Amino acid sequence: MTAPPWLTRNLLLLGLASLFTDLSSHIVFPLVPLFVTSVLGAGGVAVGLIEGTAETVSAVLKGWAGKWSDHLRRRQPFVVAGYAVSTVVKLLFVVATSWPLVLLARAAERIGKGLRSAPRDAIVADEVTPGTRGRAFGFQRAMDAGGAFLGALAAWWMLGFLEFREIFLWALLPGVLGVAATLLVREPPHPAAGQPRDPNAARPRFRDLPRALKLVIAGCATFALGQFGIAFFLLAAKAEGLANRDAMLLYVVFNAANALASLPAGRLSDRYGRLPLLITGYATFVVACLAAWLAPGVGVLLAGFAIYGVAMAIVDGTQRALVADLAPPALRATAMGAYHGAIALVALPGGYLAGKLWDSWSPHATFAFGAACAVVACLMLGWLRRAPRPG
Repeated sequence: MTAPPWLTRNLLLLGLASLFTDLSSHIVFPLVPLFVTSVLGAGGVAVGLIEGTAETVSAVLKGWAGKWSDHLRRRQPFVVAGYAVSTVVKLLFVVATSWPLVLLARAAERIGKGLRSAPRDAIVADEVTPGTRGRAFGFQRAMDAGGAFLGALAAWWMLGFLEFREIFLWALLPGVLGVAATLLVREPPHPAAGQPRDPNAARPRFRDLPRALKLVIAGCATFALGQFGIAFFLLAAKAEGLANRDAMLLYVVFNAANALASLPAGRLSDRYGRLPLLITGYATFVVACLAAWLAPGVGVLLAGFAIYGVAMAIVDGTQRALVADLAPPALRATAMGAYHGAIALVALPGGYLAGKLWDSWSPHATFAFGAACAVVACLMLGWLRRAPRPG
């Protein structure tokens, strides 16, 4: 069976890097809220701060890496450094003895994501035509989610006979394989490679991005404000009386749904357009929140985890493909940096609000907040009358 023509060598290697790194990360990350609450004795606010701070720390780096990637006309060094940092700092989880140390470890790991995200996505966008860009990002997302599925499955299995810190240590191994894959990625030609570089020219700026792209990024950030992450779904499972290992099995379901839906979602965005599919993804997230909010119970939570996985499969790849469609080619990494940075900047207030609502009001309020932000994001994107058709 031959690979489709859009699946280039670089896309395959970046997919493998994502697969192994997410396998490593998702052995660790779903255990963090369980470790913090069960072992370290902290509450929902601590979980929200850990998740939110981790993304906020990476926000500045995402924007910086994107702009410097375009300025230097280099992608691969940022990608290699980013995956390497995310792997090495996982050692901090092994030695953490209090939740502030877990927060530090989580934030340090996100430094690597901040370095690699925008340059990697620029490579993905540049490797394919606009008509296959959704498939390319869908493939990238599928490999992310496939690694997350395997990582969650490995974490669930290891919880049966290992302590948390031992599991964190084993998580380093697949991360090393991910870094090795990035070393084989070839530096692609920058879209501005044929133009002479003016050493006195200003570096790429976010203000130079098109107005429609800024509106899309604002809508994505609004959704991200309420997209509190899988941590609170796991806490909802715990609130239903599930043991840590049983809650992890629901996380496996989330990642299985995410992996299976990612590539089909990319194909649909190539065929029918990014905006309709993105709004569909936001609406699907609302359904997942309503499932957890209005109808508690293990069976409904199981459906909620699966629906949430499908929603994020649609949203993540489609958002990035839409940003790539609207970005000027020479500012593609800058645009990706603005997109990733905006989402990361709202993660801290979003995580704090989700945790505060959980602790001070009720878990229902957390899911209602997420659904409300998704509805507002749909309304914002409704103002975007026209978007370029793929191809």
